[in-house]
Amino acid sequence: MERVVGGDPRFAWEGPLLRAADPRGLDLREAPYVVFDLETTGSSAREGGITELGALKLVRGRVVDRFSTLVNPGRPIEPFVARLTGITDEMVSGAPPAREVIPRFEEFAEGSVLVAHNAGFDCSFLAAARGGRGLPNPVLDTLRLARLLVPGLRRYRLSALVSHFGVRQAPNHRALADAAATAGVFLHLLRLLRAAGVGSVGEALALRGGGARRIPPQKRHLAEGLPASCGVYYFLDGGGGVLYVGKAKNLRARVRTYFNGGDGRRKVRRLVEEVAAVRFRTTGTELEALLLEAREIRRLSPRYNTAGREEGGRWYIGFPRGEPYPVPERVSGEEAGDGFLLLLGPYRSAGMVDACVEALGRIFPLRRCSGEGGPCLYGQMGRCAPCMGMESGEYAREVVGGVAALLRGEDGGGRLEALRRERDRLAAALEFEAAARLRDLVSGIERLRLARTLGTSGVPQAVVAPSTEPGMVEVFAFEGGGLLAHGGFEAGDEEGLRGFAARARAARRGGSGGGVDEARVVLAYLRRRSGLVEVARLDGGDGGLLEAARRVGRAGGMVQ
Repeated sequence: MERVVGGDPRFAWEGPLLRAADPRGLDLREAPYVVFDLETTGSSAREGGITELGALKLVRGRVVDRFSTLVNPGRPIEPFVARLTGITDEMVSGAPPAREVIPRFEEFAEGSVLVAHNAGFDCSFLAAARGGRGLPNPVLDTLRLARLLVPGLRRYRLSALVSHFGVRQAPNHRALADAAATAGVFLHLLRLLRAAGVGSVGEALALRGGGARRIPPQKRHLAEGLPASCGVYYFLDGGGGVLYVGKAKNLRARVRTYFNGGDGRRKVRRLVEEVAAVRFRTTGTELEALLLEAREIRRLSPRYNTAGREEGGRWYIGFPRGEPYPVPERVSGEEAGDGFLLLLGPYRSAGMVDACVEALGRIFPLRRCSGEGGPCLYGQMGRCAPCMGMESGEYAREVVGGVAALLRGEDGGGRLEALRRERDRLAAALEFEAAARLRDLVSGIERLRLARTLGTSGVPQAVVAPSTEPGMVEVFAFEGGGLLAHGGFEAGDEEGLRGFAARARAARRGGSGGGVDEARVVLAYLRRRSGLVEVARLDGGDGGLLEAARRVGRAGGMVQ
């Protein structure tokens, strides 16, 4: 086994560590929101468990994605709760446990503002399922916002607010339906927030109750005079040194959140105490601001910046050494070492790695049993290599090597495409829960492939994504993690796309690794967008790019 892959440098790598942007500085109308609801076994997070989780992702007031699953709480459901929700012990007995569901939900909600009605209740169960640690996302509570913005109501239960605002979706004690009802209420509250002069997420967070922290008046003037446009801001100390660099779609709104108490984190409080001046640079687009921020952080290394530093989780997909048929598993940075024949990573998200490992089990005939006795059930279905008679050397080439190739961006056997077709078949058959699970698995492996491809390849590659402009696609060219070119085109504009490919090849820098931050930034930017993303090599002609643009265009209904 070691002879097959041990000496191949393509089978070990360092990938970009992705981090979603903090939404606190975004305009209320532009921020992504995940409105969610839980059903539980009872009223105590300490003694109870989650039975169902439902969520809607909202972008600019529209639902762009859904998350819905039953959850096995590992304990009985109280009879009263079962009668109220209709969720029984039998219904959840075969459902995934919270330890599998919560990482998937973290991925779904990453970079978004969480919204819930009586959010403290739901968040307490999420924290209990995560070992006492809450999610890092900012949280808006529609119960508290309604009490502030709609004074005088007799009751502020979700059903009362649905009736007050005339929301069509009524709550029915099932997670996805209640999340939809909460989303309807929240959109009305957003309108009231804007009418009250609250412009950003950070300002809305400052209204959650208990009042905003006090900011000295001499600090507040630092936010005056900034433009309401995209750009990068610099917080300076008394000696002119750069304390912090950040980006914003609206510089004025973002910087104001620091000086109105909208962000109560301890690190931010210390930063505000030290700030003596604010500088800024405007940019034409949000992406330009993101890239400038990354370059300035790398150039200046400000004391209060953590973006771009390797902190937090580092996770790998590992094949253990010394086994004839090794099976991939999630490996932490502390566990990584000589005990593994092959390590793919690192990646920041454990949930994304878990989804990818599960998907690999559907794509490749991984070992499923101890090998004792006759062929196992998976072997009879052609999904357990030893039970299918595959030798260990062939397993190393076809399975271990195939996993590495797939995560490099290669799919010669069409395995991932087959998984996509099965996902679409389930959705067409109205088996939505199974289709959503498969969608999450495909998404996890596609994101790992994309990170790997852009972060390490010395070959110029193009990423094609849907544009925010109707009828257009957005194209990014990378080499070794560095951005070579970026442009927007009509999906069928062959001349424009060929010209883009020529410019990207002319801009090649040679080597790799000089701009890994740029790949990380663009990937984080694309993760906030919905829709198909395609990768095409640019070193073998333009056909791959043209076909990728057509596929993305067809997925968005732009070209025939």
